[in-house]
Amino acid sequence: MAIPVLLPKLSFVVTEGKIIEWLKKPGDQITKGEPLLVIETEKATEEVEAPGTGILGPELAPTGTTVAVTTTIGYILMRGELPPKLDLTFGKAALVETSVETAGGQPAKLMEQEGEEKAGEAQWIKVSPLARRMAKEHGLDLTKIKGTGPDGRILQEDVQALIAGPSPSIEKSQGPVTPAFARPITSSEVNQIAGKDTRKVSGVTQTVLKKFPTSETMADLPGELQELSNLQRITAERMVQSFQTAPHFYLNVQVDMSQAVVMREALLPDVKVKTGKRLSFTDILLFVVSRTMGMHPALNAMFNNDKLYRYQDINLCLAVDTPRGLTAAVIHQADRYSLFEIAQQRAAMVERAQNNRLTLDDLNGGTFTISNLGMFGIDVFNAIINPPQAAILAVGRIAKRPIVVNEILEARSTMWLSLSVDHRAADGATAALFLQDLVTHLENPYRILVKRE
Repeated sequence: MAIPVLLPKLSFVVTEGKIIEWLKKPGDQITKGEPLLVIETEKATEEVEAPGTGILGPELAPTGTTVAVTTTIGYILMRGELPPKLDLTFGKAALVETSVETAGGQPAKLMEQEGEEKAGEAQWIKVSPLARRMAKEHGLDLTKIKGTGPDGRILQEDVQALIAGPSPSIEKSQGPVTPAFARPITSSEVNQIAGKDTRKVSGVTQTVLKKFPTSETMADLPGELQELSNLQRITAERMVQSFQTAPHFYLNVQVDMSQAVVMREALLPDVKVKTGKRLSFTDILLFVVSRTMGMHPALNAMFNNDKLYRYQDINLCLAVDTPRGLTAAVIHQADRYSLFEIAQQRAAMVERAQNNRLTLDDLNGGTFTISNLGMFGIDVFNAIINPPQAAILAVGRIAKRPIVVNEILEARSTMWLSLSVDHRAADGATAALFLQDLVTHLENPYRILVKRE
């Protein structure tokens, strides 16, 4: 009996997924539990295991297709069994034939499998998701890269080696060429682009504003269309939803980080010896926030359907910049870890995020988010709340700034914090008390460290 291959429902919040790569081709022998394909959801890139043992059917949902969860995308058959008809109406393509996208956005036709010109049986290029993305970012043609992985699969190392030292036998795809002006732009042309027109009235030249440029008119200007990844698209939709539905308010405060700087320098050697990781200010922040959050449960909450739900666990999300886009990875029950353990957890989590190895457990269940842009030289910013959470903490850089201490002006290491709060979940006084205690703990980190370690 034919075994349907379904797009799995990996999480209760995931409703659809994009097929990134089939790891097997039609006619291959399949063993239950082995990796069968790679899908991308709004949460992560995941390998899907085969639901049974048999022969992979001749029809599969095309790569690049986005389908709803629990949709049948292929069949595993017994030898000699006739396959059921697969409904491919969810995608634009009706064949199993796939194509590789080059840097210029044009599909490159693949060679026919085993020299036979059969409809829908194109050659399958085995490539890891990270290698595929790196190749696209650097304008490399996958059909001209020789993979060193199992069955010739293209790995991240193959693409990196090519980027570091390109081989004459491998060509880079040519992307769109931005046209250059052959002459200087005149003032009338500048006005035309800016939505202005000039005319003479009674011998005097006047500038008249025309209709402001629209997205349609601006699309005629030189440029390149950038396709969003599934993660970027979902993130954009959620941020719009958050900003439109959650009434944000913001509290900003400057923190004297002098004692935290001293403590970090003192603990660096011990943390390195015990964990093999380098203690960061983000680790100290995660540690202190987790302890402070336990004193202020109103911010460890979500507001949904006119009801306020307060979480028992303190699961801190850390916004991480990854090759796929911004994602919020979770340290579950962060208040139960020591500072050394948080440093180890954070370093491992960031490494998984950068290598596209985050699991659904890494991405689900966050109750409060920290976004740190200090390493980019940002002093202060306001962040959009990560729905359905009730608050997010934006962190700026630590820098020497003049502050008054005991009526004396001194230059001290300070940091700006900005707390964005959903006003439906907490009022200004509640949020201010949380921020007040957080500042006290950051300015006296040894107290909370000795108390909790």
